[in-house]
Amino acid sequence: MIRMVVRMSQGNSEGLSETLSEASEAEVRDILVIDDDPANLTAVEVALGDLGRRIVKAQSGREALRHLLEQDFALILLDVQMPEMDGFETARLIRSRDRSAHVPIIFITAYERDDDEVLRGYRLGAVDFMFKPIVPEVLRAKASVFVALQERTEEVRSHQVRLREMERREHDQQLAEERRRWETEQLRQENRRKDEFLAILSHELRNPLASIVAGLEFIGALDVPDDRFAGAHTLMNRQIHHLTRLVDDLLDISRISQGKIALDKCQMDLREAVEHAVESVCLSTSDRGHAVEISSPESPVWVHGDRDRLIQVVANLLSNAVRYTEADGHIEVELTAESTQTHLRVADNGRGIEPQAIDHIFELFTQEKTDGQGLGLGLTLVHRLVQMHGGTVDVRSDGPGTGSEFVVSLPLVTEASAAEDGGPSAEKEAVESPQYAPLSIALVDDDQDVREPMRMLLETWGHTVTDAKSGEEGVELVVAQRPDVVLMDIGMPGVDGYEAARQVRQTLRESTPRLIAMTGFGSSRDRERSRAAGFDAHIVKPARPDELKRILRGIDHDNEL
Repeated sequence: MIRMVVRMSQGNSEGLSETLSEASEAEVRDILVIDDDPANLTAVEVALGDLGRRIVKAQSGREALRHLLEQDFALILLDVQMPEMDGFETARLIRSRDRSAHVPIIFITAYERDDDEVLRGYRLGAVDFMFKPIVPEVLRAKASVFVALQERTEEVRSHQVRLREMERREHDQQLAEERRRWETEQLRQENRRKDEFLAILSHELRNPLASIVAGLEFIGALDVPDDRFAGAHTLMNRQIHHLTRLVDDLLDISRISQGKIALDKCQMDLREAVEHAVESVCLSTSDRGHAVEISSPESPVWVHGDRDRLIQVVANLLSNAVRYTEADGHIEVELTAESTQTHLRVADNGRGIEPQAIDHIFELFTQEKTDGQGLGLGLTLVHRLVQMHGGTVDVRSDGPGTGSEFVVSLPLVTEASAAEDGGPSAEKEAVESPQYAPLSIALVDDDQDVREPMRMLLETWGHTVTDAKSGEEGVELVVAQRPDVVLMDIGMPGVDGYEAARQVRQTLRESTPRLIAMTGFGSSRDRERSRAAGFDAHIVKPARPDELKRILRGIDHDNEL
């Protein structure tokens, strides 16, 4: 019965071996032959010589186990009859080790065994029996089959390992993608919450700022013959201006980062922006004893830009120069025009900039000196606003102690284009007019600390002021008294400023007075909402006295017409 199995194996071994060897990519392993007779070991080595495998020989079970500790084998040929430890015991020990538990074992014996012995061998993990004397061709055929099968097993195991690794990587990639999606969503939510917080912060900060600015302007109009009073007033004005700029910069950075700032462009003379910017920092420059030298062309320098934002650009550059220039320093502001471009140069003889900081000077929250004031936002705003105007801004410095120079370049508008656009606006002419008639003004704000100083300031300017502390009272007041102008807060409880403006327009229609939103909300979306509600102008708290005067003079000018 056993010999029949051998013949069948021999008949099928060649094709099976060829098929398996073609697909096999497993590690090439040696064959272990265990026999106490050196002649038998040599005979087996010769018979398997053309398999291309190294034959490792052992003359006892113990020696075989030492080899198995050192390496893995593709096939084990094991003699049954050996002194000390026979083949069955050796097979049992081989199978007891995880590393060699599945290596195929062919028993070789010189005696016929009954079925019990054969079954014992199979239970110990034998894959076949061969009987001495060995037929080389049969041994070679059987060995090639089991070696190929072992290779295929290793190949499958290797594929399984690779498959598990691919599945793990795919799983990790899916987890990473899910994590990125989750983090992206979290960032969106955090960004939205940040915007909501900044909007609330804006409103909460601007209301007290509005009260302080109006109160200081009112106090400044009083004739108090005391130098200490004048000094304290100048100091407070300077600090409230600085605080207001910090709030504006912080909110502007958030809006620009989200693409929420829309430029209100028109043909304008850049010399005016320079003039207004210099005026806005005059308190700081005079306090530190800086000499500011200004040079510009005698003829207009026309650009297509947002007037307020370009003033902000120049003012931020000047504030930066003031901050990093020691007392009694020198600041130059030079405006030049070429055929297609205009260049604004702001230079100082201050601290200068370290070479390694030049490339990062326009990045968010960057400050050249740790003891510098501010939040590190001003130059970032300059860079982004200039880019939005289609221009560039460059910085130069030879290092510490050599001062710094910033050059803004903007596209120049031809004189012909500027003339077609109408040149200076009627609004500017009205602003420059020093005389205007008193107006009747309705002041609507739920915050008494805002209403009181603003009412006193407006009355100091010669206007007649009545006020209301809610949207409902404001509508009743405006409808009953028909004032020339209404200064109205937006964020009021109950009937807010938007709804109050709509009600006033629905009631008075063509007789509606000029409605001016004066609010802590100043985003482009807030301005659009105020226009849609019927407001004629939108002032962000704290209202600059010169801005408020300009708007009121414009209303007076229109009334005269």
